Amino acid sequence: MDIKLSESFLAYKDYKYLKISAVALIITLVAYLLHDPGRAPNGGTWFGYTLGTISAGLVLFLGWFGIKKRQFMSGTDLLKGWLSAHVYLGVLVIFLSLFHAGFQLGLNLHSLLWTLLLLTVLSGIYGVFCYVRYPSILTGSRQGLTRAEILLELSELDLQARDVAMGLGDEINAAILRAAEETQIGGSISKMLNVEPADCPTMLALAFLEGAQVSGEEQEAALRKLRAVLIRKSELLRRLRTYVRAATLVRLWLYFHIPLSIGTLVALVAHVFAVFFYW
Repeated sequence: MDIKLSESFLAYKDYKYLKISAVALIITLVAYLLHDPGRAPNGGTWFGYTLGTISAGLVLFLGWFGIKKRQFMSGTDLLKGWLSAHVYLGVLVIFLSLFHAGFQLGLNLHSLLWTLLLLTVLSGIYGVFCYVRYPSILTGSRQGLTRAEILLELSELDLQARDVAMGLGDEINAAILRAAEETQIGGSISKMLNVEPADCPTMLALAFLEGAQVSGEEQEAALRKLRAVLIRKSELLRRLRTYVRAATLVRLWLYFHIPLSIGTLVALVAHVFAVFFYW
């Protein structure tokens, strides 16, 4: 994910789509207040049909972006523009659809559609938070190192720790061996979201070393070196787990947003079909 993209798509061309959405909302509000259907406002008037058509068009546009965005190069001006429009027009369509129905919601297909649309937009707002908050974490948490480079250094640190621990007694060697063989990154959802697991063998080994007793200057020097190795390993583990946590949160968002978007499109088709064939 491109950091520049996350920093600029909301403010794309001096908040172009925010301004367009705000003006459209104001015009709709004024028109709604001036419109006199002769009965309670609803989607069956010419004004309601007009707003319904516009809202349906916006929903299709928003859905089309989800298909189209993978064809854009990350960070390009075109992608920023589409994403900015996707965000602000997504919020706009919530209000337009309410005006379309005259704020009449109940146990019907239109209300189901509006509820799905609202949930989709709310999940999209969380997606905006992901785009803004997590790119710096995804990029900065590894501080220039690739995932493969971090894993390689972790492996080298394990070998170094085992070499240093050779003359420090069985208990210390057992703790270092567990740290090398049992330390995990990822796994279940809860583990992927936990940056500092309390049962991490490496952290337990480091805590054990803090209270370890050795004799002689040579062993004390080896113990200090071993602590330094495990501290470095702990730092790398935290970086990698921070990256995994951020990536997992983004992935979890997609698991909600995409099905909700599909559900909204299906409900929209059903709503349009019902309007033209049964009403």
